[in-house]
Amino acid sequence: MTLFVTSLSITLLLMRRDQDVKQVEETRGLVLQSAQREFLDKGYEKASLRSIAQNAGVTTGALYVRFPNKSALFAALVEPVSAHLLGLFRTGNDQGFEQLDEGRPEDMWSTSEDVITRIVDYIFEHKEPFDLLITRAAESGYEHFLDDLVEEEVSQSLAYLDAMRERGLACASPSHDDLHALVSAEYYAFFEIVRHDTSKEDAVARIKLIVDFFRPGWENLFGG
Repeated sequence: MTLFVTSLSITLLLMRRDQDVKQVEETRGLVLQSAQREFLDKGYEKASLRSIAQNAGVTTGALYVRFPNKSALFAALVEPVSAHLLGLFRTGNDQGFEQLDEGRPEDMWSTSEDVITRIVDYIFEHKEPFDLLITRAAESGYEHFLDDLVEEEVSQSLAYLDAMRERGLACASPSHDDLHALVSAEYYAFFEIVRHDTSKEDAVARIKLIVDFFRPGWENLFGG
């Protein structure tokens, strides 16, 4: 009997724990959904944690237990997509270096096109968080997202050009500032698809236009 009671108590405790975990996850999801609507509607600066809690059907205390401040709440929405996008760029750059090591620098162009395709797909799978990043992030700590992305690409490109020269391959020697200006021009044009709520079909066509426009210039720099 004792063993039965003990087993039953453990089962009930486990069920209660599972229910508590489920409730915590559901509450967190409601808060994030409410926060996304609030940030999209008002931007980071004007968004209200009180409104977010009210629209999520929770107390402000319950919200603060999960997110200590507005910055943490905004980060929970945008950091995953920001990190993933940066990872896509870094993966493409790593592949470019591998191809260079294998004596196939010309393959960088097809790799670049593949990365761009994956980026566009990812953006449209996560349109709302990217809208937050690109158009609603002022004063959030993420307002320099595009600038950081540009700087990452500039650093990688300069390292790639150095590696080309070390291998005796013909390429240009742009300054950091010159390359920064060129990458910024392309990337800011690229993310206009988010600023203007472009359909995916139109976005793909516009990205192709941008890539085709910049391609001769990049080939000139990278000896393509």
